[in-house]
Amino acid sequence: MRDQKLTRSAMIVNAVGAGIAVAFSVAALVDPALAISGSADSPGVDLYAQAYAARAVPLGAALLFSLASRRKRALLPLLTVSGAVQLGDVAIGVRQGIPGMVVGGSVLALIHLATAGQLALGASRSATAAA
Repeated sequence: MRDQKLTRSAMIVNAVGAGIAVAFSVAALVDPALAISGSADSPGVDLYAQAYAARAVPLGAALLFSLASRRKRALLPLLTVSGAVQLGDVAIGVRQGIPGMVVGGSVLALIHLATAGQLALGASRSATAAA
């Protein structure tokens, strides 16, 4: 399989999105009220912030590493999983009434999944041309 190609702007937008998700999760560890505003006294907020960071930090780091590396084999599955995770965040945000989570998750899901679609389409075209 040939390395998948991405435009420089797509790489930058996805890197910024992944960086924002990681930074927000770390900030929520420091101050869990950032994750769920107005509920700092709730016993589940600390647990939520820790669980969010437990998945956001390694996934974001893996995506950033893959975007920065020369070989992009892991990029399509990482973008797909990252987009799916963001869609999960959107669903949680809708259910819990957290507008920032809905908007932020929607934007990041769109970025990651659109880029994954671009890569998949390019890979499909390359396979067709090689056949």
